[in-house]
Amino acid sequence: MIKYIQENVSRQSKAVLLLSMLLTEEFSLLMKNDPQGVTSVEMVIQDLMRQIASERMSLRALVQKVDPAAGRLTDILPALADEHRVRLEKLLLKMDGQEQTCAVQAAKNQQLAQALLEQSSSMLDFLHREITPKSHNVYSARGRYQNVAPPATLINGRL
Repeated sequence: MIKYIQENVSRQSKAVLLLSMLLTEEFSLLMKNDPQGVTSVEMVIQDLMRQIASERMSLRALVQKVDPAAGRLTDILPALADEHRVRLEKLLLKMDGQEQTCAVQAAKNQQLAQALLEQSSSMLDFLHREITPKSHNVYSARGRYQNVAPPATLINGRL
């Protein structure tokens, strides 16, 4: 059973390392302003996250087979032999460091994506304001110059 737990943690560690590389790739694609590339990498990231979640659920089931009262791997570590415990602790420490790196990179990606969204929205607003006619003297739907009649003064209550 311990062998299966070690293999599971090792797979998770490798998956988190891959996630870190994918997040770095996503950042470089965001910097290059390549939306199709970002979308494809984001889909791979989402699939990898689902796989990592599945591995974690599987690990929880393995841990509960060893000790039904345990909810986490760290709950059964003290009961393991020294060689298995040391190896698992090293893997967990390595994976924790990789997860922290992923969290920092994901935050950078999110901030850059948000900034690009705001920049695009501002540019669209600017372009919309620029193409909107400033004067009300414009062509009508029939293609003729439309003179807007001034508002009636009696209806507005002015004399």
